[in-house]
Amino acid sequence: MVISWLIFEKSNRPTSYSEENFTFLFPEAVRIENDEIFDQDGRPLGYFLTTSPQCDHLKGYSGPTNLALALDKTGRLTKAKIIESSDTPDHVQSVVDDPNFWKAHLGLSLGSPGHPKIDAVTGSTLTSEAISRSIIERLGGLTTSRLFPTEILAAEIPEADTIEKHPDWPGVLCIYNQGLNIIGYALRTAPSQEYLHGYQGPTDILIVLDRDAKKVTRIRFRKSYDNEEYYERILDNPDWLNLYNGMTIEEILAIDQAKIEGISGATHTSWAIADSVARRLARFESDRESPPREIPWRNIALVTLTMGATLFSFTRLRGNPWARVLWQIIVVVFLGIILGDLLSQALLLGWAKHGLPFSDSWGLLFLAAAALLTPWATGHELYCHQLCPHGFLQRWLGKLPVKPIKLPAKLQKLLSILPALFLLILVASTIIGASLNLADWEGFDAWLWRSAGFATITIAVAGLAASIFSPLAYCKFGCPTGALFKFLRKSSGAKHLSLRDLIAGLLCLAAFFS
Repeated sequence: MVISWLIFEKSNRPTSYSEENFTFLFPEAVRIENDEIFDQDGRPLGYFLTTSPQCDHLKGYSGPTNLALALDKTGRLTKAKIIESSDTPDHVQSVVDDPNFWKAHLGLSLGSPGHPKIDAVTGSTLTSEAISRSIIERLGGLTTSRLFPTEILAAEIPEADTIEKHPDWPGVLCIYNQGLNIIGYALRTAPSQEYLHGYQGPTDILIVLDRDAKKVTRIRFRKSYDNEEYYERILDNPDWLNLYNGMTIEEILAIDQAKIEGISGATHTSWAIADSVARRLARFESDRESPPREIPWRNIALVTLTMGATLFSFTRLRGNPWARVLWQIIVVVFLGIILGDLLSQALLLGWAKHGLPFSDSWGLLFLAAAALLTPWATGHELYCHQLCPHGFLQRWLGKLPVKPIKLPAKLQKLLSILPALFLLILVASTIIGASLNLADWEGFDAWLWRSAGFATITIAVAGLAASIFSPLAYCKFGCPTGALFKFLRKSSGAKHLSLRDLIAGLLCLAAFFS
């Protein structure tokens, strides 16, 4: 399905503010200034934001995604475009092709997007969740202000002895007296409400709340880019500046901002200030409300499966044929079919390049850590023997009543080199920055069949078919991830340099000089 407001581009160059991006989102745009888009007559059209670098810490299956976001003049999200992605291309494309996922984000508001419940894309759960969180976090407000760089100072709050950042509420300061008791809170409309212009530009307003963070005690001007004559008229009218004093946040948010009487001769400026104060307080209320706590079933399942695999690997359970078959069925159904979280070079090398997703995928990290450390520490192949659905399917197919093909010894020895060779190519390509789709070199992405590409499905099917005639054919002759685990396996008898030590040394040198 063609989505007119979304295009997926692959690009290795920094295109965040390129003309091709913001003119795609704003066809009438001729220039961008401080994230604001203008037409040829100088009229503002809306705002242009990118999720990178602010949201680069949000990684999908194997890396972050940078998006361009278009907002209208009121700060509402109207369009989105993926500029570039370091995630697995097949997973990203699956997200791109789901119009319902993107439409669910339209209308989110800059400064107060809230915590919307947006369904992940089936088959690309980690990728779509990371993209969704990037959009929501980016719309949560800019972290710094280029127009109003000066943070709130203690001198601006006469009753404050000291001020400190609130540990949980973004952009909010705690006001302390000499006895180090909290006597109030302070926040400002910049940078999250900078898109609200009066006659000529935005205004930064200080908002002081009481000790219970429920009532506004006062508001005051900090700095303005609006017409000097207009904002001076507001300063000369203290009654208007005291409009919200003593009102609860709930009462302020219930006011129809369109019905607030503006200052004569500075109507647009005063309306913009009132609107920015109300919107900032709405965001404050949203930040105070913790999002619904969801049980991390996916991560819990992965940890449970890893512990079960450890039990089978180091106890007598592995010698019980009924228990072994039952365990294999559980792994194939839950880890393979339901979760699809198989370890692969696309995943591991993506983490090596872009960092580990501690906050979102700690269950998968736990599984990967166990798979990597167990063979190194004990010599046991935990993942390949107890946790790989693809390996279990090969074992089952190998028991079919088909006469196996006996390969010549030389050919078998030659083919057995292929997994290590593939591993070397994939690691080296990542080190030197070559643009390979790592998922296309293994068959594991085929378990996420809704987002899998043709190459990975072909490898998966061919490997399973070959295992009918040659037991565990793919494991022996085509699996670079399996080669990695064999490479890490402890060998008590090795007291001299081996070929694998030479390969490891060469890869380290390549990484050092790249």
